[in-house]
Amino acid sequence: MQDLVFFVMNHFFLSFVWCISFFLAVIFSIKHLYLQSKLINNFFAIELINKKNAIVIDTRSLQLYESGHIINAFHIPFEKICSKVMQELNISKSSPIILIINTLENHNKYIKKFIKYGFNDIYILKNGMDLWNQDNLPIIFSKKK
Repeated sequence: MQDLVFFVMNHFFLSFVWCISFFLAVIFSIKHLYLQSKLINNFFAIELINKKNAIVIDTRSLQLYESGHIINAFHIPFEKICSKVMQELNISKSSPIILIINTLENHNKYIKKFIKYGFNDIYILKNGMDLWNQDNLPIIFSKKK
């Protein structure tokens, strides 16, 4: 312990940088774990839709959306997600939102984008429409124009 105090006194700047780095690493780890917990399965999604009137937003390509999507899902590509679009669709910031995405690789960027616009109750449907279809859950098809 005496050596630690001696080291800190002689290398104050280095010790300060180490403490800040450690603090930031802990904060980012906790934030990452929090965002990871927003992945939900089909049954939790159905519960959110039925009991809390969750809004389903499908961010997949238009072709994939038209080939089958969850009933009452809105199609909004990731690039077009903005506060104005959400206001036009009359989506309340307190409503839970379930996102359908192509891949889970960058799912945190989807959550962060919605948080940026004031939506805090965001969920990602784990395995997207693939598992939804495997479980034979209801989907509808859009007519091509």
